[in-house]
Parts: sequence; C-alpha cells; structure tokens
Amino acid sequence: MRQALAGGASLSAAAGALFAFALFASSGSSESRLFWIGIAAVVVATAALVLRSVPLTGPVVAFLGLLAVFALWQALTISWSIEPDSSWRYANRTFVYLAFAVVGVLVGTAIPRTWIAAGIGFLFTVVLVVALAAKALPWLYGDYGRLARLRWPVAYWNELALLAAITVPLGLWLAGRRERPLRARVAGVLHVYVALVAVVLTFSRFGIILAVLGAVVWMWLDRDRLDSLVAVLIAAPVAAVVAGDALLLHGIADDDQSHHMRVHDGWIFGVLFLAGAAVVVELGRRLLAREGNLAFRRRLAVGALGAGVALGIAVLLALVVRAGGPTDFVRARWDEFAHAQSIGTPGRLTSTSSGNRWHWWQQSWDAFTRHPGGGTGAGSFALTSTVSAHNAEQSTVEPHNVPLQFLTETGIVGFLLYAGVIAAVVVAVVRGSRDRATQVLALVAGIGLVHSLVDIDWNFVATQGPLFAVAGVLVAPPGQNVARLRVLPAAGVALCALAALYSLFAPWYSDQRLQDAFVAVGNGDFVGTASAARDAHNLDPLALDPIRLLAVTLEGVKDYTGAKRYYMLATNREPENPETWYDLGAFYFRQKQWWPSWVALNRSYGLDAFGPAGEKGGLLDQVRCKPGVERTSRQCPARAPGASP
Repeated sequence: MRQALAGGASLSAAAGALFAFALFASSGSSESRLFWIGIAAVVVATAALVLRSVPLTGPVVAFLGLLAVFALWQALTISWSIEPDSSWRYANRTFVYLAFAVVGVLVGTAIPRTWIAAGIGFLFTVVLVVALAAKALPWLYGDYGRLARLRWPVAYWNELALLAAITVPLGLWLAGRRERPLRARVAGVLHVYVALVAVVLTFSRFGIILAVLGAVVWMWLDRDRLDSLVAVLIAAPVAAVVAGDALLLHGIADDDQSHHMRVHDGWIFGVLFLAGAAVVVELGRRLLAREGNLAFRRRLAVGALGAGVALGIAVLLALVVRAGGPTDFVRARWDEFAHAQSIGTPGRLTSTSSGNRWHWWQQSWDAFTRHPGGGTGAGSFALTSTVSAHNAEQSTVEPHNVPLQFLTETGIVGFLLYAGVIAAVVVAVVRGSRDRATQVLALVAGIGLVHSLVDIDWNFVATQGPLFAVAGVLVAPPGQNVARLRVLPAAGVALCALAALYSLFAPWYSDQRLQDAFVAVGNGDFVGTASAARDAHNLDPLALDPIRLLAVTLEGVKDYTGAKRYYMLATNREPENPETWYDLGAFYFRQKQWWPSWVALNRSYGLDAFGPAGEKGGLLDQVRCKPGVERTSRQCPARAPGASP
C-alpha cells in the first residue's frame, strides 16, 4: 500500500510538472516548443507505462486506440497532402496529445479525482494570475504595449480565455465542498474571481459566454448548488467592478500605449485587483461560514436569479427596440456575424462579428466537398485558405472549427476517428462514477470541446495537452492497482517511444539547420549556406524552405542546372502551392526561357489570381509579350513589323 501511494505521488509530481511546462513554455503554437514539450510528454508517458501498465478496459482501449489510429491516419495523409511537411508536423502534434492522454489514464488510476481537479484548478489559476500580473507589472511582458488583449504566457487570447472559462466551474466545485476547510472554499471563490477578471481582459466574447455557461451548468449539476451560487454572488460583482475599471484604463485596455502609460495604469490596476481579492476573501469567510442558514441562501438565490433574469430581459428588449423590431434585430445580427470584420479593442465585446469565421467555414466545407475521402492532408488548411481567399485578411492557418478542420484536412475517415475519440470519453463518463469531482472534470472537458467549435484549439499544446490528460482521467478506472509491464511489452513501448522521439526530432533539427543556413546567408558564406540547407533538407525532405533556399543559393553561384532541379522539386512537393510555381517561373524568366516561364507563372496565377503572379505589370504580364509566347496571349498588343521585342 505504501509503495502504491509513493508511486502515485511520483506520477502526480511528474504529471504536474509536465502540465506546468506545457502551460508556461508553449509560446503559442510554436513548433520548436512543441518539440521540447513533446519530448517531456513522451518520456513521462513511457516511464509511467513501464512502471504502471495501462488498464485495458473498454473505454481506455477505445479512447487511446482511436486516438492512436487518428494520429497514424494524419501521418498517412502525407502521401496525398497538398502540404506534406505540415501534415508530418500535425501528426507529430497528435502523437504528443496521445502521450498526454496516456499520462492522464495512468494518473486517473493512481490518484483520487478530487486531487486531480484541485491540482488542475490551482495550475490554471496560477497561469491567469501571471497573465494579470503582466498588466500590473509591464516589465514582465513588453508586447502588451503593442497589443493589449490579455494572452501571456499562453500567447493567444482565446486560449487564455478557455483556461479562464474552465477555471470557473473548478473554483465553484472547490468553494461548494462543505467537507473542506473554510480556507479551501475561500480559495475556490478566489479562483472564480481571478478567472472572471482575466476572461474579460482577453476581450473574448465566446470565452465570457463559456465562463457563464460553465457556472450555470455546474450549479445545475451540483447537489449543493446554493453554495455554488453564493460563491458566484461573491466573486462576480467584485470581478465586474475590477474588470470594468480596467477597461477604462488606457494602459490596460488600449493598443499602442507607451511604457510610461502602462506603468501608470498598471499600478492602478494592480491595486484594484488586490483590493478586489481582499474583498472576495473577506466576503467568502463571512458568507460561506453561514452554510447552515438554508433560508438565507435560498433568499439570496431567489433574489439573484430574479435580478439576473430581469436584467437580461431588459437588455434584450432594449436591443430589439433599438434595431427596429425582432426581424430587423435578427437580420442585423446575422449580417454582422457573416460580414463584419473582427476588431481587437474592448468594443468587440458588444459585437456579434464572427471575425471572418463564416468565410473560413465556407472555405473549409468547399475543400471537403472536393476531397471527401482523405481530405487535403493534415495541417494543410493554410494553403487551402490562401488559394480560396480573395484577400489576405480572409486567409488563416485553420478554419477556427476543429471538427470542420478535420473533415477538410483528413476527410470523412479522419473525422469519424476524431468523433470516435470523443464518443469514447462520453460513454465512459455516462457509465462511470457520478461523484462531484468526476462531474466537474467532465464539464472541463465539455467546455474544451465546445470551444473547439469556434477556434484553432488543436494548435495549442498549452490547452490541449492538459485537456487530453483530463479526458484520459475520465476514461480510466479509478483506484485500480495495475502491475508493471513485462519485458516484451515494455520493449515494444520503448520502441514506439523512440520512433515518436525521432519523428519529433527530425523536423525540429531541420529547422535548426535551416536557421544556421540563414545565418550563413547573412555572412555571405555560400558554401556554409548550401551545407546547412542540405542538412535541413535531408532531415526533413518534405519541408519546402530548405529546398527553396538551396535553389536560390545554387542560382547565386551560377549552378543553374542544380537550381532548376530544386525549383522543380519544390513544385513536385507542393503542386497546389502558387508560390512554388511562381518561384520556378521567375527562375525561367531570369534565364530568359520565356515559354516555360509563362507556363509556370500561368500555373501560379491559376492557383491564386490574387498572388504575385496576378500583379498588374508583374512577371506574368511581362512574359506574355516575349517571343514565342505572344501569339498565345490575347492580352499582348500587336507589334509593328520590325519592332524590337
């Protein structure tokens, strides 16, 4: 028994360190940071698997098995992907999430779910406190002077808003647990307070909606919902005052602010935030201590519910009247959703604009209808969007809807595998324990799933890693004593881990050598450039940048045959990419090979009429009037006899 407890404590510490590493060191969707976090996840998962094998229950096998097959399917899409290098890297990302899921399953068998929920709530709140501290102390994160939306250390405001929305029910769960000491319940109210202030300063409308819905759903699930309501009534008004005042401070809420302004308004916000926290603590100590007064809590609940409903109805009626009636109101909201541009100021909180999402969803669906079976390749939507969009503002890396993204990139097969992973977790929750810790962890996973319907969540290991671990906890049989793996299975696990580590290492080290090549370019070292670029190409033969750099370098040293080989290789790697054809056409243009130049440039124009090949007076317009090409083009003016070309 003592040995099992020690093993559980070690696994808990390793998992906590891994989650903290993902939360604080991810640097957004950075591929280089994913490498290090992925290495840590694979090592922790492998070590834990060797010491404590996965329980082969139905939900665990379905969840991990379908997730592993989904990762392999993403890797298989490399063979037909329009961006094969992106597909390889995207498959790597899913393998990393598989490692987090394995850690979650093992943690779920060894550690009580109450500890897990409390630990996740603590970690998320620490992240939010750090994010808010950077507003009060500008030296922590200087880029808030350029762009004010709260995002550090996760690097993307909507993902930080997701963490805040998740923290709300976790805080309410902790605050409503009567068996806990009063100080722990007050800490739960503080979680809610911090989360509400943070989610407002991200300017994320959907994050705010999810925070509210998370609180409502938890109070509906919780048997002691009156206690949760008391916690909300303590934290929400104070958070509203603090966040509202923060939105009025230019150094906190506005872009392009000087360091002096940020320092001045930062200390004001810091004092307000700490004062609000002190008020929350004092109110929590006083009101939560009155848990035996059921009549008091009921009166408080009825009064708060009535006031909230009345306020909501009044606001809705005012908006409808202002719009000119219900029909005009609905029409105006839809027009704003589908067509209005996104803004990054506090004014976005009152807007219903989808921020171009409607255009991206249409692009995604159109691409799926053209490639329904296997999609365009994992992680390839950036190229799909570039070719489909009519301007740069309407192109993006992903369609901001994860299920639709997988439908587009991996086809119906990948989509069904992804849906199967979700279904495995849902079945495990429905058939599993109904204790409050399980319920709140299921709500955490549910909030993450709903948020994925409107954003690019899959690209951010800071949120997806812990969420996949939570899903693993939910499918795991709690309290099960699992023996160590035998030698042969352990060797198989180690072999799979080595394959995963190499798959992560090769593109990462390729990027490092590519950076060395660019440094050599800056130093005028053509030999060093070619050597480093070849290393990068050999490590990741699917990557486009090393190929293009080799082509340019060889052309620079007048090795035109070698340069042509690499320019053509780039078009073979990504034949749907207008940039590769433009590079090849420009090379032929410089070599005065007019006909092949026109063919390549025309191909680039056909893929993207709004790219460089479509520029008025650009290379394509020039080559149309060159000898051997002019007769095929109606846009080339006829030349007088004897006129020079």
